[in-house]
This record gives sequence, C-alpha cells and structure tokens, in this order.
Amino acid sequence: MKRSSLWKLLAALFAFSLLAAACGDSGGDGDAGGDSPSQTSAAPDTTAADAGGGGEAMGLADVCPNPIVVQKDWLAEAEHAAFYQLIGNAGEGSEGRFEGPIGDTGVDLVVLEGGGGLGMGDGESPFSSLYTGNSKAGLTPHLAFVGTDDAIIFSEQFPVIHVVTPLDKDPQILFWDPSTYPDGFKTIDDLKAFAESGEGKIYIGNASRSYGKFLVDSGVPLDVFVEGYAGDSENFVTNGGKWLNQGYSSNEVWDFENGRQWEKPVDYVYVADLGYDKYPSVPSIRADRKDELAPCLELFVPMVQQAQIDYMNDPGMVNQILADFNDAGYGAGFWKTPLELNNAATKVMLEDGLVSNGTFTPDTLGDFDMSRIQTLIDVLKPGLDDRADPDVTPEKIATNEFIQEGLGL
Repeated sequence: MKRSSLWKLLAALFAFSLLAAACGDSGGDGDAGGDSPSQTSAAPDTTAADAGGGGEAMGLADVCPNPIVVQKDWLAEAEHAAFYQLIGNAGEGSEGRFEGPIGDTGVDLVVLEGGGGLGMGDGESPFSSLYTGNSKAGLTPHLAFVGTDDAIIFSEQFPVIHVVTPLDKDPQILFWDPSTYPDGFKTIDDLKAFAESGEGKIYIGNASRSYGKFLVDSGVPLDVFVEGYAGDSENFVTNGGKWLNQGYSSNEVWDFENGRQWEKPVDYVYVADLGYDKYPSVPSIRADRKDELAPCLELFVPMVQQAQIDYMNDPGMVNQILADFNDAGYGAGFWKTPLELNNAATKVMLEDGLVSNGTFTPDTLGDFDMSRIQTLIDVLKPGLDDRADPDVTPEKIATNEFIQEGLGL
C-alpha cells in the first residue's frame, strides 16, 4: 500500500475522525439487522464523508471527477449498501439511478442500476461499460462492480483493476429443503451423489460459465442442471423442494422462508465453500485510467471502506432507502426489497462473514488477498480464451494501493 507521506498523514487523520464519529453514532452493540429503532427506520441525514468532517479540506473536489459515476452489477440491494451510505438521505432516486452529494465534499455520486435490459443496454456489462459506456443511462462510469472471475475472463478484452471490496465473500449459494435433504450438501462429492441418485435437478442461471461451469468441470454431470434461473420460484416450489436452487443467502433465504409460496425453512451451501471463491461486486476501474484516477482513489477508497463499516454498524438508513427506491420502481417493477428483507440481509452478511475484515491485512475491511485471487486464476485458466490475458496475474487485476490499513469492523 504505497503512498506518499502526505497522503498517509491525510488518510490517517481522515480515518481517525471517521472512526471517532462512527463510534459516537453507532448506538451501541452494532447488532445488524436487529429490531432496534435505529435499524428499522431511517437514520439522520449523515454520510461517511460529513461524519468525518473531511469535506473540502481533504481536497476531494480538487482531485475527483464530479460527479463520480458508479455502475452496479444488479438492481439495488443490501450488497451495494456502501455507495448508498455515502449519499444517505440527501440522495434522490429516479429511473435507473440514485444520486446525491457525498457529504460536504463538493462532489456528487451517481449510482447506476445494473442488469442487462434493466439498468443497462442489452448485451452490456459492468466491465464493458467502463470502456463503451452505459447506453441506457448515457454515461460512462468511473467505477463498475466487477466480480473477480469476470476480471480474469475478460482481462484482455476489458482489463479492469479492483480497488476495494466491500464484500469479502460471495453471497451466491445453492439452497434446498432440509426436510427433504436433512444431511444437506456441503461438497462437490455431495452434488455428484445427488446427480447420480436421480432424485432431482439443480436449477441455476447458466451451466456454461461462472460457477456453473466450475461445477460441471469438477465432475457434477451437466444433465443434472436446469438453466434459466432468473429469481423465479416455480421450479423449486412445484417440485416440492426436491430440486436444489441457485440464490443469494442475503436474498432468497429470507424471501423463500417468508413467501414465494414456500414459507418453510431452507438450508444452503456457499459456492465459495465448494471451491469457486471469488470477490463479488468489486468496485473496479479501467486499467488504463489508474494513474489518472489515483489522486481521487487515495481519498475515495477509504470513504467506501468507512461507509461499509457505518452501514454494518447501523443499517437502518440505507435499508429504508433501498426499500423505498425499489418500491418506487426505479430499478425494475418486479424487484422489491422490503425493509424486513434488507434487515435480514445485513444480519446474514455479518453472521456469515460476507462482510468482514480481510484475511490479508489485519483489522482492515476491503483489501485483497492475492493468493486467493491466484487460486481462482488457477481454477479458471484451463477454460480461458482470447478474451483473457494469457499472462494474467492477481496484481494485474487488483491493488491494495488505495486501501487505508486498520480501517475495519
């Protein structure tokens, strides 16, 4: 994490003031997703930026584009909380975006919805938008949410660099009915045995890329998969829980247990624990813009770190913002995230370690473990094609240069 002495001093002072403010405002034990008033109703109009008093004195307006445009990889949900926290109640929602000032820094933030044909043009992706723009929004983002697997797979065609990871573990899961499968599925061998039994199918989005391809390459027979999952519940419900289903622990678990014509417990295994361990939804920049954006990232990345910490300590404000934004239909008409779901998501993210201090730098949230990225490169390498840099390395797609050490939960 190399930076000049001046930037080190400024960042240290900034982090100290933010942490002091966060401790004073957190309201106690930080039991995310609980029933205290601070977690179930909108909080005061505060952000990570104005809580620390950074503002103009920190020079954000002098070194950052205005507005800073961020392209998300899906519709508004709790996994994206840090960027809504940066804006807070000063933000305004409209079709496909949430925007507002970053505290008193003099710089605005525009958060664009993701999802092909929803928040973006058909065929566009977060990583491509950094190069060709989001045609639906008419903007080219400065940062985009890119999973580490896509950063590897498209490292030649659309090279990006991860700069901070608010999520340390991918929420992607396979879930099942525990009354049907009390022993569950915890390993690849368990899934192979399930396929051989002929008892059911595994319903996922795609078996030819991402973790679906990984499972097939690991020996889970292709014919056990049914592709096309898009948030629907009918296959899981119609088959009485005999099928396994794709989902997010921070979304589908609460959703199915409280509705979807199921309303019974489900159990699950993380795809990361099966061996496909990527950093998900990572704020990333175009690789060739690193030098240009570096002065801004020196200050902005610690703000993102602190915003995620603030959210986990007191999620009420952002969870209400997300509920209201989606209820208004600013993302997609089918996408609703009621407050109860958002509170449950925060709790799962904390309890299951989806948001946590990284394993590479002690007591620091948002940093990257390069050995973990190398493991994923090794997993993906046999299937890479000319869209990938044949000499891709962790250091080419991720950097800890802008991370503020010691800024963590």
